Amino acid sequence: MTRILRQDSSESSEKTDATFSSSVSNDSSVTMVFDSNDTLRFSNKWIKDSSDRTILFRGINLSGASKSPASPPIPSHQLEGFFDHRNVNFIGRPFHLNEADQHFARLKHWGFNFLRFIVTWEALEHSGPGIYDMEFIDFIIKILIKAREYGFRCFIDPHQDVWSRFSGGSGAPGWTLDLVGFNMRNFAATDAAIVHNTYKDLENFPKMVWSTNYYKLVSATMFTLFYSGSLYAKKCIVDGVNIQEYLQSHFCNAYKVLAEKICEAQLHDSTVIGFDTINEPSWGLVGTKDLSKIPEFQEYRRGRIPTPFQAMLLGEGVPCTLEVWDIVWYGFGVVGKERIDPKGKTAWLKEDPEGYSWEKGSEFPKGCIWASHGVWDKETKELLRPDYFATNPNTGKEPDWNQECLKPFIERYTRTIRSVFPNAIIFVQPPVLEKPPSFDKFDELNERIIYSPHWYDGMTLVQKKFNWWTIDFLGIKRGKYKGVIPAFKIGDRAIKRSFVEQLKLIKDEGEELLGDVPCIIGEIGIPYDMQNKKAYRDGDYSQQIKAMEASIQALEANLLSFTLWNYCPDNNHKWGDQWNGEDLSIYSQDTNNEKVHSMMSSGSTQGLDVGGRALESLLRPFPVKTNGEPLSLKFNPYKKYFEYVFKNPENPSADSPTEIYLPIYHFSEADDFNIYHSSGKWKWDKESQLLLYWHDVGDPEDNDEENHLIHKIIVESNRRNYDESVWDDCC
Repeated sequence: MTRILRQDSSESSEKTDATFSSSVSNDSSVTMVFDSNDTLRFSNKWIKDSSDRTILFRGINLSGASKSPASPPIPSHQLEGFFDHRNVNFIGRPFHLNEADQHFARLKHWGFNFLRFIVTWEALEHSGPGIYDMEFIDFIIKILIKAREYGFRCFIDPHQDVWSRFSGGSGAPGWTLDLVGFNMRNFAATDAAIVHNTYKDLENFPKMVWSTNYYKLVSATMFTLFYSGSLYAKKCIVDGVNIQEYLQSHFCNAYKVLAEKICEAQLHDSTVIGFDTINEPSWGLVGTKDLSKIPEFQEYRRGRIPTPFQAMLLGEGVPCTLEVWDIVWYGFGVVGKERIDPKGKTAWLKEDPEGYSWEKGSEFPKGCIWASHGVWDKETKELLRPDYFATNPNTGKEPDWNQECLKPFIERYTRTIRSVFPNAIIFVQPPVLEKPPSFDKFDELNERIIYSPHWYDGMTLVQKKFNWWTIDFLGIKRGKYKGVIPAFKIGDRAIKRSFVEQLKLIKDEGEELLGDVPCIIGEIGIPYDMQNKKAYRDGDYSQQIKAMEASIQALEANLLSFTLWNYCPDNNHKWGDQWNGEDLSIYSQDTNNEKVHSMMSSGSTQGLDVGGRALESLLRPFPVKTNGEPLSLKFNPYKKYFEYVFKNPENPSADSPTEIYLPIYHFSEADDFNIYHSSGKWKWDKESQLLLYWHDVGDPEDNDEENHLIHKIIVESNRRNYDESVWDDCC
């Protein structure tokens, strides 16, 4: 902008304009709480409220704790009670009702306005097919009502990781494995899944090894059956339908029951705006060209990595020698071999478990499903059909899993949810770092959808350290580089610029394949237990602050809404998020901020801030509601410098202010900072941590910037106590 910005104070603005002063409420709840009757709408990829203001969501996943039962509590490092999967409940997840006020108050204080609310399929239907835990659903409704009191909007996330807790993750009920005929007690012996609960050395569970389960026997089989059973497992008939239909119908109906209760409680459209599709789905075995080789699409390789055929052999108790992979200088590489001998154990049940009412077809396999479908011979141990999953049997062509399997499920799921919740926004999520299926822009199901992919810096996540270098893995996947070397990003500036470019690519792909729909990054975050938990010993969170700053600055540069992973109320320094050794929670009950060394001075760390981690980069100003459309957004937590530029709305009005969250963590006293603005008036409400800005109205037909079509506001600390060499800006 060429126009000189104005600097004045809140008090002088009020004194010179009585109308402005009297129009602002001193009740902080008025501005921070969304109108419960305000249904969101979409316009040119932006999310709008009824006043035509553009909404940006700063959200959090609530919660990692919701992956495991509350009664009895069974974190991933506990074996006791683990296999008794039908006699659990999740009442108390994400936290108990009497704890809700403190957690919601903290999240609101930290500026969050949006929740990706985790509810696993297991939590809804753990006792058996069609047996819903209505007490848990009633509990969830009470928690959501409490969230409404604090002004949060939410969407429900049907969360899963590598299918279920019993295959090393979370999500699906144990009865789904009983149905297929898996013996979950033998997964460790047969390497069918690596499960923390049954791991021999609980405290030294390998970092991020759980995700290799996507390509081990159990998870690969279950995802194949769920999305593509009608194509590849025609003998698996249950209650007269293919297992794909059986599993999908139960999944969809479980969340339909939850949606009905949400609507009955009048939480729909306002507090609960919609439903996510399945978290981080997988195609399983579909598309594997040769079962005797590690599939090309299996890009994450860590720990023992069987070929699909070796996984099938091990599942039937046949010893195999597996390659062992890990991170090497150029990515993933073979670092050794290990022989696995199940010693007579198999991953399959000899008899169907008791207590279920389903009726299986006469040809439903006993033992390995894929051997029964002619993929290999159990007697000779010979692979008969290495290309069994390489083509779609209905077309004879290479399968297009996105269009032929994932998209039909999303359509079915959408229809099911909207049959009881007509205006539900559906958050479309592809597999991690993959493109979404394409939707015809004229398709009725393309209305009220949001693209909700996930992104993490892979090197930071798997190594649990924030290096001076990283690799643009997404760029490699998309063919951006000729080889690995150009994908290396060295130095702060290059790393941050790469993050910006990767998120822009993801956002652009959504627009290309889904149309002009909003994009919200459903998961992004950092591990806090970096450098072998060094920060927990010395209180120096400087690496975590830098890592979080790099990720959020990339989001801001792309003007993206997001929901961070995650807020875990029972996180502690020993077990992290209580799941597979992950430790990504922005809050920990073991963190005492009074002892945390910070590289910058900050506002109060008392009260609600206690327990927060890397708050210097986590708590940052952002436009909650904009009277116009955003153009650029940046915040430097080291300099405490915030800058926001937006353009005039199509139908200009001077009535509705732009609302900017201005955290007292950085801007605690009026004398500590200056505000510069291009036109109009502002007011700072310290109690609600809101900066309200009324810009002058320009003429939409006049493109002259001097006529106030472009608006800019800057908040800058006047206490120059930062180290400019700490971190370079990239944008």
